[in-house]
Amino acid sequence: MFETALKYLAESDDGTETILFGGLLTLFSWLLIPVIPVAGYLQRVLVRTNAGDPAPSFDDWGDLFERGLEAIAVALAYFAVPVALLTAVLASLLVFSVETTVSDSGVPADPASVAEPVTNVGPDPLGVVIALGGLALAAITSLLASYVLPAALARLAVEDRLGAAFEFRKLRTVVTNGSYATGWLVALVVLVVGGGLVGGLASIPLVGWVLAPFAAFYLNVVAFALYGQAYREATRTGRRETADGDRRTTT
Repeated sequence: MFETALKYLAESDDGTETILFGGLLTLFSWLLIPVIPVAGYLQRVLVRTNAGDPAPSFDDWGDLFERGLEAIAVALAYFAVPVALLTAVLASLLVFSVETTVSDSGVPADPASVAEPVTNVGPDPLGVVIALGGLALAAITSLLASYVLPAALARLAVEDRLGAAFEFRKLRTVVTNGSYATGWLVALVVLVVGGGLVGGLASIPLVGWVLAPFAAFYLNVVAFALYGQAYREATRTGRRETADGDRRTTT
């Protein structure tokens, strides 16, 4: 599985051109708009690997933008709960810190104006427990979203329906499958280790700054090729894309 994903893009007929396009889009991802076709391309990778087809190309840009917007919308939906929990915890901590710097009269306390020593008040134990519990819950839901999201994106790509990404009963059969779990773990290792290498490359002035986006794009393709293979093994689907990359399927 890993070897196939690692060579997936390199062995395609227009792999060099694809890496060039993907790297340039990643280089300018800070403009946000280039992120959309890259996300759309990764959705095509899920379709092609699920069908056992070669790597896709950067063509039919309208389709790339459509797929990319759908994928981004699904990702935002899946991470809405973890982000909301984290925001609530941070907001409560901010409110608590502000309250502790305000005197009982509502005026900020000035230590120089206090005649007698002021005893520092420790943090509220209940507030600490709630904050830690919120952080733990945010971490758990974030990990859960990270685990289920690739399967949801794969269903979105293969079924070509936005609602397919939220059919949780069908997703459950995928994410509880050992093949999917293995593929997800391998992809996680690839992203963590590869991300460290890309970060080291990016620390090299000029040359590293230029090459890092291309390496990051290749790394993402490898990860999504692993997700696509894992989804295929978990579902044993017979759907296939046509060679020209459109959305027709055969049974």
